[in-house]
Parts: sequence; structure tokens; C-alpha cells
Amino acid sequence: MKEKFGKLLLGEDMSGGGKGVSSALALSNAITNLAASVFGEQSKLEPMAPETKVRWKKEIDWLLSVSDQIVEFVPGQQTNKDGSNMEIMTTKQRTDLQLNIPALKKLDTMLLARTLILLVYLWF
Repeated sequence: MKEKFGKLLLGEDMSGGGKGVSSALALSNAITNLAASVFGEQSKLEPMAPETKVRWKKEIDWLLSVSDQIVEFVPGQQTNKDGSNMEIMTTKQRTDLQLNIPALKKLDTMLLARTLILLVYLWF
């Protein structure tokens, strides 16, 4: 599991040589592959089996935990012991992830909780 987590953060480049893709793209690819493996087993439009829902929820939560580590540097202030201020760079989660991940989690939960009727309604 540590190796998978490392691959996502390093952009699938375990050598550290900078030949990988961005962390966000690696995460997107991993989620796409997970969706294909989970939903590819669905042969028709019907409610998901409980074990499939559990697998999806567990693995998507694990993959999205990586998004907490995708950060950007922003200027900040630090007060020294002598009272002087120094400008430093601090990290914060990327704004796009901060806004979109909770919304996508909510949508995912809503879609998994609904029955076939809602799925058919959304399809049309």
C-alpha cells in the first residue's frame, strides 16, 4: 500500500528522476482505472451489489486521501522570537481540490445511495 501511495505522489515515477506525470494526473488515472474495474463488472443498469459498493467506497477514499498531499506554496508570515516578522512560504491544499473534492464526494454518495429509478431518471 505504501508503494501505491508513493507512486501517486511521485506521479508514477518511483525513480525520482522527474520522468513521471503530475500527481493530479496520476490520481485521475488511478480513479479511472478503479471505475473501469468496479463498474466494468456491471452488465446492465441495476443497483450495485453491497460488496461492490463497499469496495468502491474503500478504494476511492484511499485514493482521495492522496489529494491532501497535493499542495501549493503560498507566502506567509512568521514572527521571530525578537518580534520581527519574516516572510516564509507555507503549503496549503490546492484551491481546486479544496473546492471540488468535497462536492464530488457528496455526488458520489448520493449516486450510490439511490435506486434504479433515480439512475434511469438521470439517464434520460
